[in-house]
Amino acid sequence: MRRLTLGFTSIVLALMPSAAMADGKLPQMDFADPLTGAQVVWMAVIMIVLYLLMSRWGLPQIGAVIEKRANQIAVDLDSARQAKAKAEHAVAELNLAIRNAREASQNAIAEAINAAKARAREQAAELNARLNAQIEQAEHEIDATRAQAIASLPPVAREVTVSLMLRLTGEHVDPAKIDRTLATMTA
Repeated sequence: MRRLTLGFTSIVLALMPSAAMADGKLPQMDFADPLTGAQVVWMAVIMIVLYLLMSRWGLPQIGAVIEKRANQIAVDLDSARQAKAKAEHAVAELNLAIRNAREASQNAIAEAINAAKARAREQAAELNARLNAQIEQAEHEIDATRAQAIASLPPVAREVTVSLMLRLTGEHVDPAKIDRTLATMTA
């Protein structure tokens, strides 16, 4: 039912302009008709009232809204600029703090390395001194042992010579003669 009504209405509306133009004139351009003059006057009155309403009441409100929005945007831009400046300042401070911390840590590492090297040098010097003392003591012991061995050689050499001569020649050799011979050999 509804489709039928819509279809009929659209046909009627489509035929209305052709019925109005049957005499060859457009009805809205027929100024000889007394209604057209009244419509023009009322249109002028309505336009003047609309103009006055818009210029006195509507446009100032729209202008106030636009101005308020522009002020809000300006305030927002200023706060954004301030926030940006604060952020840039904070970033600069952070970079400075990072740089200072890095330098401090590098200095601390260098100090620790230098302290470790100094301790190592001290320990090495102490160890070298102890080793030198042990080496010196060992050399003295070796010298003493050598001297003792050298001092014990003439009696051993005398006894070996006496026993060898006795075996080889069958004669007993005087130990004093062997001592004189050994003294001439070592001199």
